[in-house]
Amino acid sequence: MAKVSIQNLHKSYGSLNVLSGINLDIADGEFISFLGPSGCGKSTLLRSIAGLEEINAGRVVMGDQVITDLPPAKRDIAMVFQNYALYPHMTVYKNLAFGMSLSGFEKSEIKRRVTEAADILQMTELLKRKPKQLSGGQRQRVAIGRAIVRDPKLFLLDEPLSNLDAGLRVTMRAELSKLHQRLGVTMIYVTHDQVEAMTLSNRIVVLDKGLVAQFGTPLELFYLPENRFVAEFIGSPKMNIFNATLITESSAEIKLLVNELNVNISVGLSDVKSDSIASKALTIGVRPENISLEINGEADGYGEVFLVERLGNECMVHMKLESGKNIVVLAKGTHPVSVGEKIGFAFCENQIHVFDDEGIAFPRQLQDEVQLLINRQLVNKGSNENGGK
Repeated sequence: MAKVSIQNLHKSYGSLNVLSGINLDIADGEFISFLGPSGCGKSTLLRSIAGLEEINAGRVVMGDQVITDLPPAKRDIAMVFQNYALYPHMTVYKNLAFGMSLSGFEKSEIKRRVTEAADILQMTELLKRKPKQLSGGQRQRVAIGRAIVRDPKLFLLDEPLSNLDAGLRVTMRAELSKLHQRLGVTMIYVTHDQVEAMTLSNRIVVLDKGLVAQFGTPLELFYLPENRFVAEFIGSPKMNIFNATLITESSAEIKLLVNELNVNISVGLSDVKSDSIASKALTIGVRPENISLEINGEADGYGEVFLVERLGNECMVHMKLESGKNIVVLAKGTHPVSVGEKIGFAFCENQIHVFDDEGIAFPRQLQDEVQLLINRQLVNKGSNENGGK
């Protein structure tokens, strides 16, 4: 196992800056995901750690050793790619053993490691098969097993589940989580799928245009986004965004006018200085699950329903406001709302995010149980940094 430190890393291709001063400290034994939209630099950052990309500036440190100038083979890293890249003419056993054979391992040691990896991945019965006789999930297990037999200090996984169908991806997510718990090794995982990142990771690095937008636990990213990019990127369906104007401010509450609705709302913010919010052009963000549909109750606004997506225990209600803006509300699957209906909605006022004109979030007051869960995640993160799980 190994901690990883990335220090002021820059990578460009000619005049195109792909990574612009990345700084990250990853604890020993953590499962970290690099998450972001296509082109944000997540795969390039992973390949830079592996030594497959030559960086322009900065350092990569693993444990106490600077590995920036080491060739990939000398970094004690195993990498699993999106493409399985198995040798089609070899059995599973030979695919797992081939790298060790080239490195001069004794046959007894090769057999021990292959047998152990097959047991961990529950594929002992597959060792005599060839790749064409395997399903997609089984092939991915072989690719992961090929990394396990090397017994590396660091695992790097570049979208390893993206070629699998939806059901198999769920199964393999669970398998990867169990594998990490069993091996206790540091893993860095690249994905554009936020569900994968949120369910697998101790912490997540959200990248935006070659910069770290936020580095935190899944709950921190969801409940305490540091900026509007992270707030909109994390969560499905996406957060609804409205323009707002400050009405009144006191130590007790902050009131805003929601411009598109012409309605005043109170928001719960913490540690906001008196002049820091008054001079800003504000936006607010409200997640679809924090908006309730009001058939007979008091409403913050009204909209016409143009689409209802019924997903079983919940439904996504798409509405057009009088201002022309579209919003999404997440309701119970049995809600009787129908297309063409004009219906009221109300915000959960203690669940509103407020952003300044640069998209930076003002700190929010959290519900006690949410703060408790976030604190628990932070404690677990601290135990990883001190060498424990």
